[in-house]
Order: sequence, then structure tokens, then C-alpha cells
Amino acid sequence: MSNNDIRGELLAASIHEIKNRFGLMFSELDGVLSSLTLPKEQQKNIQLIKSESQFIGNELVRILASYKSLDHDFTVNINQHFAIEFLEEIIARHSYTVAAHNLHFTLDCEEDVSGFFDNSILFIILDTCIYNSIKAGAKTIKLSATEDEKYLYFVIEDNGPGFPEELLEGDFSQGTISVESQSTGLGLFFANKLIRSHHEGDLTGSIQLSNNVGEGNKPPGAKVTLAIPL
Repeated sequence: MSNNDIRGELLAASIHEIKNRFGLMFSELDGVLSSLTLPKEQQKNIQLIKSESQFIGNELVRILASYKSLDHDFTVNINQHFAIEFLEEIIARHSYTVAAHNLHFTLDCEEDVSGFFDNSILFIILDTCIYNSIKAGAKTIKLSATEDEKYLYFVIEDNGPGFPEELLEGDFSQGTISVESQSTGLGLFFANKLIRSHHEGDLTGSIQLSNNVGEGNKPPGAKVTLAIPL
């Protein structure tokens, strides 16, 4: 094993340990806070702390998965999943986020829509999309799923300001740096790399960014479409 490989394994092990310790700390903190009777304003602050803690935990998981995706031995755990059950679990995972940011989820999916994918990878990708929407100021997020003969599609739409033109025109598969937004684009970079690990024949998973057409005075809203080969 080369020095670079050893350093990489040590980094991954450290991140994994931080993730586990953070999860334990968050669990203990949640237990203490739930036993306290606090004013409404402080309860709102606690929900924000929980939401941010949940985000950090999810981010550590994403970093680990992204690191593994750069390894040549990386394999995905493909199983059949019903889309509506998967999306309902996504919404349940963000209960703290909903309370802290006054967020509202809507769900649009037929019960028989299904596909073959690694749900742990898709959790990471959808979490990234949801946090991007929250960061942009969205208060409503719609999750939907459809399928055709070739792909299962997951669509995430929000009522925020939409994606900036430079992001829609840019190549986020390479990672971009925006000084104004202080964003590296690495969330989308790794999400793109992770979804491309899903392939069937000559079909490969992909991410498409777009903006909805705003109606009246409503903002256009961002739209992310994930395509997963069937």
C-alpha cells in the first residue's frame, strides 16, 4: 500500500470515528433537551440546533461515501425500492429541518413506481439537494418520482430563487468555485459522481439542473432531476 493510500485510509477512518462520536453526542444532547421545558422562542432555537447537527452528521456520511466513490474498488449496493417509501423516509429524516426552518414538503408519487438503486447513495444526493434549497431560502420543497421504459426519475423542486445562470451553464461535474456564494460546487460534484455509479448497459445515472417558469410574482424555483437506469 502506497503512502497516499495509507493517508487516505487514515483520513476515512478519522472521518468515520468523528461521525460516530458526533452521532453519540447528538443523541445525548437530544435526550437532555427533550427533558427540559423551555419558552417557545428557545424551543425554536433548539430545533435550529438539531437541524444543523443533523446536517453535519449527514455531511460526514456524504464525505465518507464520496471518498469511497473515488476508490477503484467502490461498489454500489443495488436493490429494488419503491419510490414512495423512499421519499417518505427522506421527509421523515428531515423532521428537525422542517421545524427549524418552517419548511413544507409535498409528495407526488404513484405507489407502484419503483427502481433498482443504492438507497444510501440516493439519501445523500437528495439530502444535498434539500440543504441547497434551504440555503437558497426555499420554504416549500416538492418531491416526486416517475418512470419510463429506461429510467426512474426523482425530481426535487423548490420555491426559492432558482439556480443562477452560471451554474446552469457551468460544468458542475468538475466542481466549480463561486466567490460570491462561497460555494465550491463540490456537493453537486460528488452527487454527480455518486449517481453515475448507477448504470445498466449503456445507460448511466445523471443529474440535470433547471429552473421552473415562475407564475405571476412567484420566483421560478430550482429543479433537480435525478435519472436512474432501470
